[in-house]
Amino acid sequence: MVWWEKERKKIISGLIVLLIGFNSFGQKELYINPGLLSASGTLSPAIMLNRKEVNYYISGFFEGKITKHFSIRGDGYYMLGNAPTKFLKNKFSTYIGIQYGYSFGNFELHTGIAPGFGLMQSNVNTSINEFFPSVQLNAGARYYVWKYFHFAANFLYTHAQMHNLNQVNGMVDEFVISVGLGFNFQVLKKYRNQKQE
Repeated sequence: MVWWEKERKKIISGLIVLLIGFNSFGQKELYINPGLLSASGTLSPAIMLNRKEVNYYISGFFEGKITKHFSIRGDGYYMLGNAPTKFLKNKFSTYIGIQYGYSFGNFELHTGIAPGFGLMQSNVNTSINEFFPSVQLNAGARYYVWKYFHFAANFLYTHAQMHNLNQVNGMVDEFVISVGLGFNFQVLKKYRNQKQE
């Protein structure tokens, strides 16, 4: 876990420097409005909370603002190949839920909840592919740098369980971290060139 602590400090330091740097330019346009569509894809590490293991996912989201504060968001996660010694062999999951965001100019803090489902397979018994219901809670921050892209950091807790493993704890709770570049587009013309007051 020492390597993760160093990486986490680098990520947080980098985000702080970026936010301070972009704020110093005095952003004039306001991008966070109803009709804003956002999407991103990234590599996301996931720390298992029931086992001392880390899984890696290709993750992505698509989000649409309904009001200035509320949006609908869909997420997808596809796990990269795992070693035979790890609990999970394969996992795919998808979620759709609601987000609440509070903005400070073009910087936004957000949180949300989303039910979902997926399919997973354990190395304990590779003959079982189990469909599972799931839920995720997330919190994060975004900074809209320009009308077409933003920087994002998202932290998620996902809860899922395998029920068909004989005498094995099937809990698959994970803490997932996603940091990267996102893309956005304003579909409502009246908000495309709105200035900050």
